[in-house]
Amino acid sequence: MIIKSKGKVLSLLLIVCLIAIFASVSYGETWKPSKPITLIIPSNPGGGHDNNARIVAKVAEKYTGQPINVVNQPAGGGVVAYSKMMTADPDGLTVGQVSISIVSDQYLINGCNYNQDSFKYIAQIAADPNNLVVATDGPFGKMNLEEFLEYARSNPGRVRIGVSGNWTNHDYTRHQIESTAGVKFQRVSIKGGANIVMAVLAGDLDAGVPYPSEVKGQVDAGKMKILAHNAEERLDLWPDVPTFKERGLDVVLPIWRIWVLPLETPQEILDGWYSIMEKTMNDPELKKTYADTGIGYAFKGPEETRKVIDKAHITYKKIIEEAGLEKK
Repeated sequence: MIIKSKGKVLSLLLIVCLIAIFASVSYGETWKPSKPITLIIPSNPGGGHDNNARIVAKVAEKYTGQPINVVNQPAGGGVVAYSKMMTADPDGLTVGQVSISIVSDQYLINGCNYNQDSFKYIAQIAADPNNLVVATDGPFGKMNLEEFLEYARSNPGRVRIGVSGNWTNHDYTRHQIESTAGVKFQRVSIKGGANIVMAVLAGDLDAGVPYPSEVKGQVDAGKMKILAHNAEERLDLWPDVPTFKERGLDVVLPIWRIWVLPLETPQEILDGWYSIMEKTMNDPELKKTYADTGIGYAFKGPEETRKVIDKAHITYKKIIEEAGLEKK
């Protein structure tokens, strides 16, 4: 009897152990990368896109346990970057940082083979407004928004405004200002928001519409002045700077930045990456760096991020149609 009882006890213990093992394999293990990660971004080094990617990647390395190598791929207006993101192995080792071109390129670029349905979304990591800036020691440094626009209205095509690339959010913001304020700028395309800032300071441009992280240092130093920005509300960063909206102009178009994976990526890898990004975006180091550099904090998971994308698709498609833009 004693032997039989001991046998039953051992059998029960074995069953309990097996259940525990299977449970830990099925539910306790969250996917994490086992090799270095490549983060592809469709922009030049030094701009807001690039700055944001490197800040997040640095903190995310705490939680990936692997280095994250940021790769700039600005060629073809970002087409090369998006194509590489889309065709990468769906093993979680290649991620991309995207913005508005993921919904707009399909209407602007011949041969574009990607759109908002071509990727899986990990998380939104930022929301930044474009800021209409001028040099404080330049011809518009003492003007407010209304005075600047009145000058532009009276001198069509004379005010030189810098935009980064071809129909990025810089251009959409410029177009919205022109259409709502009844002005016409001289459009000057320059690679990267950082270069636009330097051109404004040098007097080669009269104005630009860079992101906060691209201009914060110059604003803090008193070298540049922000006339207005295109967020919904005033920023904690610059509480005295008005929005276009409160000045009666329907110019509300802050940019978002999102991390993505190839469409065929397994759900367990997507879940693992979301876990990594949730820890990253709640890390005190990241929040402090965002505040110090002027990046707009915004964190949304996959489902909420998809809603942001779908809404943006409608908005930018409408602007492209109103502007009469055609594929090139």
